[in-house]
Amino acid sequence: MVMPKIRILLGFCLAVSLTALAADFWIKKPYQNWSPDETQHMLEESPWATTLTLGGSQAVAGPNPGYRGEMETNPTISYTVQFRSARPIREAQVRTSQLNAHYDKMSAEQKAAFDANASKFLDAAFPDRVLVSVTFHTNVQDYDSQLRTYWASQSAAKLNMSVYLNTNADKLSLLDYGFKEDTFQFTFPRPKQLGPDEKISLEFVHPRIERIGRQRILQVFSVKKMLVNGEPAL
Repeated sequence: MVMPKIRILLGFCLAVSLTALAADFWIKKPYQNWSPDETQHMLEESPWATTLTLGGSQAVAGPNPGYRGEMETNPTISYTVQFRSARPIREAQVRTSQLNAHYDKMSAEQKAAFDANASKFLDAAFPDRVLVSVTFHTNVQDYDSQLRTYWASQSAAKLNMSVYLNTNADKLSLLDYGFKEDTFQFTFPRPKQLGPDEKISLEFVHPRIERIGRQRILQVFSVKKMLVNGEPAL
């Protein structure tokens, strides 16, 4: 009985240490040195990004038409929210491109061309707006097509009463909306004042997709954790 407890404790300690390490790798080293796991962590679970999963149950018929003992599967829909106008997220996008293109094996000329394009992308400024992207994933193929149909049919005019960027003082309305493949993007006015002890949250409505019902999504982020050089990176 002692050995399993020790294994559990060691596993827990390892998980805690990995979480602590992951929490500040973007401070300790430049994005060009981020590992694939660190890059993915930045894009999916970081101060500027998070992934939330909605679940439900779905009946699956048994081997015989009259079989009553139906099995249950667990369909899920996940949304990954990213502050795309925040430089750390854009650095992770550049790093992803580096890794996919095998940057380390490029010639000097190829690296120079890549770096020039990356600099243009990273130097983009968003003084009056905040871009928040949401990518959806699902383990049910039909759900994927329904999600694409729904979000492709939306517009800023349709969503302006249900999509907001909230701060402690303001409820910022949607300025623009775009959709491509499995990702939709919201554009909001940039908050005029945002203290480090405040929270900022994205609010939108997930539509009913068969067994996963319609529900309001409210994803909260800590401004204190989003500081870069003492300023909120949005």
